[in-house]
Amino acid sequence: MDMKKNLLYQTCTEHKGTLGQLLALEIACGLLMLAASFLLTTLMQSARLLALGEKSSFEAAPALLVLLLALSLQSLLRLTRGRLLDKLSHHCLLGCRRKIHLALLSPATPSAEAATAALEAAEGLDRYFTVVLPHLLNLAVTIPMLLAAALALDLVTAGIFLLTLPIAPFLLYLIGQVTKERTARQWQELSRLASAFSETLAGLVSLKIFHREGAQQEEISRLSEGFATASLKVLQTAFISSFALELITTLSIALTAVSIGFRLLGGSLAFETSFFLLLIIPLYYQPLRQGGICFHAAMEAREAEEKIRALLQERSAQSGRKGQLQVPPALTAENLSLGYEGKLQPVFTGLDLKVPAGSRLLLTGPSGCGKSTLLKAAAGLMLPREGSLHLNGTDLHKLAPVSRQKIISYLPQEPHIFAATLADNLSLFQEVPTERMRQALRLASLEKWFDELPAGLDTPLGAGGFSLSHGERKRLGLARIILQNRPLVLLDEPTNGLDEDAERAVLKALTAFSWQRTVILVSHRPALRAWAERTIDWEELFPQEQRP
Repeated sequence: MDMKKNLLYQTCTEHKGTLGQLLALEIACGLLMLAASFLLTTLMQSARLLALGEKSSFEAAPALLVLLLALSLQSLLRLTRGRLLDKLSHHCLLGCRRKIHLALLSPATPSAEAATAALEAAEGLDRYFTVVLPHLLNLAVTIPMLLAAALALDLVTAGIFLLTLPIAPFLLYLIGQVTKERTARQWQELSRLASAFSETLAGLVSLKIFHREGAQQEEISRLSEGFATASLKVLQTAFISSFALELITTLSIALTAVSIGFRLLGGSLAFETSFFLLLIIPLYYQPLRQGGICFHAAMEAREAEEKIRALLQERSAQSGRKGQLQVPPALTAENLSLGYEGKLQPVFTGLDLKVPAGSRLLLTGPSGCGKSTLLKAAAGLMLPREGSLHLNGTDLHKLAPVSRQKIISYLPQEPHIFAATLADNLSLFQEVPTERMRQALRLASLEKWFDELPAGLDTPLGAGGFSLSHGERKRLGLARIILQNRPLVLLDEPTNGLDEDAERAVLKALTAFSWQRTVILVSHRPALRAWAERTIDWEELFPQEQRP
């Protein structure tokens, strides 16, 4: 992978100020570490002189106070560093998840793969910031600082430091050749498990009808066992590499300490110098001992990144072209056939329909005939089995998902409510002025409900919106549509569950909102039939002999 395309590199480049603060904090921690070692050496020398009766205990008190202050300040700086690293991780993960969610707009993107990427793979990127980046900063600052201190005090110790330094990276390189393959196999097994589980849930009813749930359960158990085996092999490699690094660094520490001990006994090295060097030896090798953990964290994060990148590149290759469409657009269906994945029987076939630009069309008909399915396809969420959908002559599914998103607003029968604040549910996690959100709520007849909320736009809504009534969820979805302000609006039962007064208020808002827009509605409500400019009965589009 190109270093400049690496997410860790990109995030650090985009947040150079935060990276500079982290580097400054690491330098400060390193200096405090050296100061603490020096103060501890001073205290030990004072204790030795105190035992010989050459010094009083009061003379060591200032050094002890300064040592406690240095250790406390070092802990405070490390806490600040952790918060900055969390901030970088948050920016990186949020950006990746936004891109993955955009990929879900493409019907060609498998939902199981996208879900795995959004949850497992994106979470794996956090290892870049919780393990890898702190370790790199430690290597870049601590080792040169301690090596410089050793060079200033004892050339022999500094020479041992330099000779033993390259051993750990060389071991990691050898181990990495094995780890890379095993980590990739782990992610592959996880993706297969997620896909199989998603397919099982989708076909659970059919499996139960044909008494095949037992066989599918065995398949999922087999995949779970494969994932566990792959994970165990990665952990085994991590254990071996950690053991090898521990062994090498322990031998290096022992070699250095024995050298210092012999020269101390021989009188060629002072006690203060010897004790200070013995204190910094474990600190010097500590980053190398943690190299195994860092290396495997980097491999895991890299595999997660490659998985996300492959998903986004696939979406980019299938995203189609970006173009400017005349607004409001006209929608045309030609010989359209739609069906759901896993079902042989199509919902409908041979649909021809023209919706003029700027019109208000209402589709009515019996439940289950395909009206909602047509809206999903018009929103770009389903690929046609046959035929096509066009916006002003441009194939809808050849447009890039980002372009479709700027043109089309879609309100399903049950708007999804996220476990987030009212503001996030309205804006769908975008930056939107507060006044615009309040205006959208007023137009959706939610002003009275909004005024009673304890925290206004910051009020948290539970996942699924169970704290809201059915009508409130519908109107909240309508407020989203108003806030998005797009030229093609698809509404599936927008006033279902509302009383007559609320329905009149919503239709009044839709009347003002629908100006210079193409609006397609699905509903059985008489008020909407009167509101629409044109009403089409679904059965008129499909004579009895043409219905599937």
